[in-house]
Amino acid sequence: MAEQKAKPEGIVAFTFTEKAADSIKLRVAGALQKCGIDPNVLGRMYIGTIHSYCQHLLGQIDARYRQFEVLDDNRLKLYLISRYPQLGCHKVRDAKGARYFQAIDELSHAWSVHNEEMLSINDIKIHDPIIGEFLEVLKAALDRDGFMDFSSMQRIVVDRLEAGSLNALSAISDLEHLLVDEYQDINPVQDRLISKLRESSKTLFVVGDDDQSIYGFRGADVTRILTFGTRYPNAASHTLNVNYRSTEAIVSSANAFACQELGATRLSKAPTALTKTGTRDYRVLWFDERPDETEWVVSKINELLGTEYHESDGQGGVKVRGLTPADFAILMYSTGGDEQDGTSRHTAFTNLLEQAGIPYTLESGGGIFRQPHVLALKESFLLLRDGNPDRTMAKVCFDQFVLPAYPIADFQKFAKTLNDWGHKVHGPTEASRRRVFPQNLVYDLLDAFNLKTLSLSDVTMLGIGVFSRIIQDVEAVFVSVDSQRRFTEILNFLENVAESGYEASTYEIVLRPDAVTVSTVHKMKGLEFPVVFVVDVEKGRFPGNRGSYNGWLPHALLNGSIGKGAYCNTPEQYARLFYTAITRSERYLYVTGSKLLPGGRQTKKEYYTLRLNHNEISRDTNGSITNLKKCQPERRLDESNLPTSYSDVKYYLNCPKNYQFRKAYGFSPPITEMFGFGMSVHAAVGKLHEVYRGSAPAEQQAQDIAKDLFHLKHVYPSKDPISSPGPYERAKNRAAEVVGNYAKNFASDFESKRQVEARFEIPLKDAVISGAIDLMIEQNTKGEIVDACVVDFKTIEGGEDPHTNDKLDWENLSLQVQLYARAAKDVLGKIAKAGYVHLLKDGKRIAIPVNDMALDAAIKNLEWAARGIINEDFPMRPHPQKCETCDFNKICSKTPQNFKTRTQPPPLHIPEGGPMMVGAFNLYKSN
Repeated sequence: MAEQKAKPEGIVAFTFTEKAADSIKLRVAGALQKCGIDPNVLGRMYIGTIHSYCQHLLGQIDARYRQFEVLDDNRLKLYLISRYPQLGCHKVRDAKGARYFQAIDELSHAWSVHNEEMLSINDIKIHDPIIGEFLEVLKAALDRDGFMDFSSMQRIVVDRLEAGSLNALSAISDLEHLLVDEYQDINPVQDRLISKLRESSKTLFVVGDDDQSIYGFRGADVTRILTFGTRYPNAASHTLNVNYRSTEAIVSSANAFACQELGATRLSKAPTALTKTGTRDYRVLWFDERPDETEWVVSKINELLGTEYHESDGQGGVKVRGLTPADFAILMYSTGGDEQDGTSRHTAFTNLLEQAGIPYTLESGGGIFRQPHVLALKESFLLLRDGNPDRTMAKVCFDQFVLPAYPIADFQKFAKTLNDWGHKVHGPTEASRRRVFPQNLVYDLLDAFNLKTLSLSDVTMLGIGVFSRIIQDVEAVFVSVDSQRRFTEILNFLENVAESGYEASTYEIVLRPDAVTVSTVHKMKGLEFPVVFVVDVEKGRFPGNRGSYNGWLPHALLNGSIGKGAYCNTPEQYARLFYTAITRSERYLYVTGSKLLPGGRQTKKEYYTLRLNHNEISRDTNGSITNLKKCQPERRLDESNLPTSYSDVKYYLNCPKNYQFRKAYGFSPPITEMFGFGMSVHAAVGKLHEVYRGSAPAEQQAQDIAKDLFHLKHVYPSKDPISSPGPYERAKNRAAEVVGNYAKNFASDFESKRQVEARFEIPLKDAVISGAIDLMIEQNTKGEIVDACVVDFKTIEGGEDPHTNDKLDWENLSLQVQLYARAAKDVLGKIAKAGYVHLLKDGKRIAIPVNDMALDAAIKNLEWAARGIINEDFPMRPHPQKCETCDFNKICSKTPQNFKTRTQPPPLHIPEGGPMMVGAFNLYKSN
């Protein structure tokens, strides 16, 4: 942009994770400013993951996709469980002779891989008719139910581009420069996408390290980066030789290891390390038995906690601080594998950390139910498996699981909760379906446990929040939990999938606790720590044994990928994984193993450790580090943990404690029965503007489109919609009425105007806030934008006089439109002259102040909130009006608390009411 005057809207940059994108956005904003370019143009380029980009493109290609919900791995499995007989899962299971949850795992994997490999279902049918027919049924069901997963959203985009879809080509028409980070880890469908995008772009720029290609089990193929110059013959190459992370000893020994293990199968490199000041330590150790290893690791953590640490301050200087628990990582090949004594591989380490009082998070391999506070919830749920539990059963569970975790829990309230839910779950099935919301059971139990009166650690609250997220996944995918059978399916999921499928990092929580990270190497890709322990390094453990593909897709269709090392374990992959593990360390690196494992099994020293050679490496378990100095512990500011979404920040402005429950700990509200109604109406409005450009549709045409797109995921349609319409049909008719009235009463929106949904990024001092914006733009005959206004479509009801309706949060509604108006300049290069909240149900369009003073106040509120989040300032700001309807009413003590700072944001400008403070001040009762 600075040198070649490239247009920001022509730049697309792919990152491996959303957190990497957040960090890069912040750095790009700073770089733009240094180059004399307004950092607000950040909103006109795309920086993010490939799947998020595909989701955005799909919304542009067909507005219908805007109401689709995305399934991650766990939700895809839940989808299969919730529709097990309808999808024919049992037929495949019987044919394969598999257990129930083995079938769920294999079928979800087959779905993802067939998309990522771009396999034809017809080709699969030729080799395996049963699998092919299942995938065909699943594809139709997901589309019908309004779901897509990461693999399918990427495939749909590639299919549309390769088919020459005009809408697809229009969606990427601005593309000029494509940048791809972590190129060594892309899979086949992503490779096809990049290839198609390259046909439309002027340049393609990729960054990668073949030595860190560790996702072969997901279809990544290291030969893509090795042969990049062959496949793109005019490509130039530049090597980044300087390592800014690690010491010279780590960089040199890691590179030598890769040279010896990978030889001619890797790109040659000669990395150098930037000289680091301060102490360092590098040891490769072998212990007689596991307790010796764990005791040494934990004692070393205790020794280094509070140690003076020198690092860049980001401004060209040096920052000196003391190490905190978050600066330490214990990495292993597998954390969840079973030892001979029945424990998991991580147990010896995590038990000792616990005994030493050192907080930790287990980032992979399950373990969520090892936490007593989470186990109490799970066991309480399990009590309801076979019926309404009697008092004796309830008391045993209460004494054994609840009281040890929640010492002032109320048994009477616990018993009443079980009885109430016993009736809900096991009551007689009525003629009309009933809906049970398991998330409410979570909060009823936590209320009985008296969680609101306890002061628990961030790690513990995070664990409870993960359980809440598990139940949210259930509610998001199940149409309805309305029978004993469906509730039992949830319990089976808790015991068989959630046990190992969830951990603190499963979700993009905003704040990470100050705790030691215990994790697999794969989970820590792209991260770094001052102190790293690579443990459990023994022959047959790390590296593991060679493994071949044993999935259910026809091997003949995957031979090409398998031949290149995908979907199997090879010596080369283990070597790259070990290289990645040791290069997570900045200054203190310890590689350890033990001869005698838990349960009595003996192992041999892994030759990997013999490959590590440098004059700084010590193999002595004795002796302390010389010249260690102590310093006041201060946690490192992690750029990937900064607030990034306006939809999240708005909770902080209303009540910071709500934000902490929701975003820092991951607690989830129940999903309401009519969830998705507003999204469906919004998608219909977008579809109208996609289909009718230049002239308004007739009211009936608008209604037809609304009915065609309408979908509610959590309400069953009536079996006789004509004679006996139910809630689904009434909601569908109401949506059609609302959209029809919009087309009739606001026909001018379609004349020389069009509605677009655009992304925006607003750079602040310490964060970049993202969102999506509805713009109504007017174009001249040349297609040039001559006018723009922000219209925020809402399906909430305003009533006779929306301005005086207390149920409408005008501070939030106004702030949202004002931020959108501010972002419109960044997206279009033009200031939005007006901003509105359009109440679709009422057919009313309310003007919002968007003058300079209003926009300046909006930005200052956002900056104030971002600073509070970064400082972890989460006071409770109670008020009856908001506490009564708060999602976390039952787990919050509602104790009035002050902010750490006396600085307040300015009042917001709202329609017809004068300036008003946000809810954290306007709705707050200090007594």
